[in-house]
Amino acid sequence: MAYAVKTVLDTWLKISTAQGSALPDSQKQFVSAGTTLPMSGFELVGTDHIKFTLGADAQGKQIFFKGRNTWYVYLSAVQLLRNGQPIAAPKPAPVYTVQTVLDTWLKVSAVQGSALSSEQKQLVSAGKVLPLSSYDWVENDHIKLTFGLDAQGKQIFFKGRNTWYVYRPAVRILKDGKAIALSNPAPASGQINAKGLNLLKSFEGLVLEAYIDAVGVLTIGYGTTTGVSPGMRITEAQAESFLKRDLTRFENAVRKLVKVPLNEDQFSALVSFTYNVGEGALGGSTLLSLLNRGDFQGAADQLLRWNRGDRGELPGLTRRRRAERALFLGQDFTAFL
Repeated sequence: MAYAVKTVLDTWLKISTAQGSALPDSQKQFVSAGTTLPMSGFELVGTDHIKFTLGADAQGKQIFFKGRNTWYVYLSAVQLLRNGQPIAAPKPAPVYTVQTVLDTWLKVSAVQGSALSSEQKQLVSAGKVLPLSSYDWVENDHIKLTFGLDAQGKQIFFKGRNTWYVYRPAVRILKDGKAIALSNPAPASGQINAKGLNLLKSFEGLVLEAYIDAVGVLTIGYGTTTGVSPGMRITEAQAESFLKRDLTRFENAVRKLVKVPLNEDQFSALVSFTYNVGEGALGGSTLLSLLNRGDFQGAADQLLRWNRGDRGELPGLTRRRRAERALFLGQDFTAFL
């Protein structure tokens, strides 16, 4: 699918979300209304800006302005296009916070507060609201919280820690300021779900004759690399069979390597990722380390780092990683397909 951005107003492309009038000429590019530019990827920044990466022109050459191909622009000044048709702008990511409804302890584990030393717990009074980067239901009716950034953009810590456990009845989780029901997410079945399979197939594509992929590996079907020989041809049914076989391997790898509970979307996003980069890459990754420490948001953000080949960033991989991150976080991933 071809994505583009079309200006509906005379506007500035900028190197940040700052007002154009505050930036020197070297850090902004004027674009007149009605200009259409191809994109290789985009994301919403805050509530009123789009960060986008320019794609290639009609002759296949990468587009740059002032040596840059990544810019910010006011959301209200542009229209996003997919295959020439307008699409809805992405919605801001929801903001999660935790509010205490009782005086309660933040704790280093899900044991009773009375069993912990003063260094292993932090008293928080009723009515306190704290930003979250992630939360997860754990054993003994507790929630594991990882705190986010305060209003000044500084990471919140208590006693040098930003991850704590709290007794579930003592808090409310808020999404965009509104309380949400707390329930243990459906555990992963151990198999990729329909959304993950759609994502994976969309990016792998279906090729029925053996070819050399972008990193020099002989490939066929939906990205199958095992048992492929030069000149090999297969049917679509065989491609599906190979995919099912290969998925079992990567589903098993994710189950083995991940030590924290995952819901269906999280598991499926990781299977798609591992199918693409290999179980060895997942096993040695910072992503896995963060995830197994319970930092789900940090793990999701790590996905975006896996978008490069031997010659630098690959726009297709950038879109795939953004789609996998969106699926992992329970957001709409289809805008990146």
